[in-house]
Amino acid sequence: MLINAGVTTAIDFEGPIEVIKREITKYGCGLNIAGLEAIYPENGIKNQDPPLDELKKVINENLDSGAIGIKILGGHYPLTPEATYNIIQLTNKEKGYVGFDVGTTKANNNILGLEEAIKLAEGKPLHIAHVNACCRGYIEDPLLELKRAMDILKKSSNVVSESHLALHNGCYGGIDENGIPMSYVMRDSLKAKGYQVSKEGLEEALRVKYAGVYALVGSKIEYIYGSKAIDYWKKREYKVGVCFPINRRRSAQVCATERDKKGNFVVDAISSDGGAIPRNCILSHGLPLVRFCALTLGELVKKISLTPSRMFGLKNKGHLSIGADADITIFDPDNAKVEIVLIKGRVGMVSGIIFNNPGRLMVTERGAKKIGKGGIPYEIINLEDSLFLKGKGGENK
Repeated sequence: MLINAGVTTAIDFEGPIEVIKREITKYGCGLNIAGLEAIYPENGIKNQDPPLDELKKVINENLDSGAIGIKILGGHYPLTPEATYNIIQLTNKEKGYVGFDVGTTKANNNILGLEEAIKLAEGKPLHIAHVNACCRGYIEDPLLELKRAMDILKKSSNVVSESHLALHNGCYGGIDENGIPMSYVMRDSLKAKGYQVSKEGLEEALRVKYAGVYALVGSKIEYIYGSKAIDYWKKREYKVGVCFPINRRRSAQVCATERDKKGNFVVDAISSDGGAIPRNCILSHGLPLVRFCALTLGELVKKISLTPSRMFGLKNKGHLSIGADADITIFDPDNAKVEIVLIKGRVGMVSGIIFNNPGRLMVTERGAKKIGKGGIPYEIINLEDSLFLKGKGGENK
């Protein structure tokens, strides 16, 4: 799905890095992939408030294994503010990348969680994921939430951020031993439309087609709804992806286009999100913003290609000039259909026909020590060159 959508380089914001390493050679489609490793209870740590030593151990293990950083999945699986603070500070100390899907046990995945995240960073580098998801109107009118979000980001030069354009979000469909959805984002999605926060409430949401399930249909992942979705969900013991059409269009538009007084974008980049099927709707949803004159085509390219490359220190990507990697996507601007994808000058896809070249893992020099022994194609990147570590003032933190 990624290469058909025109993607040449992707940063996976959850992992597991071991799965990426296992599959990238066989299923990588020639893509360049880097990964953050998500840390949450039962995935690296035991509970919502792990001790400092436990966090140090899991962070260092993941950075040694090839992850370029750590993702805090606070919106779905919140940790205490103290644990969240410690992950941010410890990962920064190790010069790893820190992505944060905002939310803790004190503040949820909303505008309050965004404001809390800025405070927890204490001026250290931080990547705030999908800002638009913090402005769904859970606390106050979404326009007022957007103003609060834009105002605080304008003042936070240590923060890089992105937003996405997808209507649907993405949640894990798992149910805990008490019959409650495990994902806090799912809980909020159910509450937003008055459904019971329970297994029964989710089943009802699936039945009336408010919620959908991601299913493998033939060789493709698609949305399914109604009784078909319920059967699929139950047969797989709830271990499936679930989506809700919960993302507001105005929030997506403002986050994609808002500028500060100097004309700089407040939210640095446009990203993909786990809710979009087909994966990655950046072109199909981004080009209408160009036709609407909210962005120029050059500004769209900057937000989806050049700036994201700078955020991760990928100097040889995001531009067409001498020394660049010749990662090129050719598409029809009228319908966003991707016709040709080249990665490092090699043809990856033509008219939907994929040339199944091995993927390439992008790792730090630290991660390369272990990757080099596994026979996985890789490239070393230097986060010291990243906008994330340098900050918007241009100096390393």
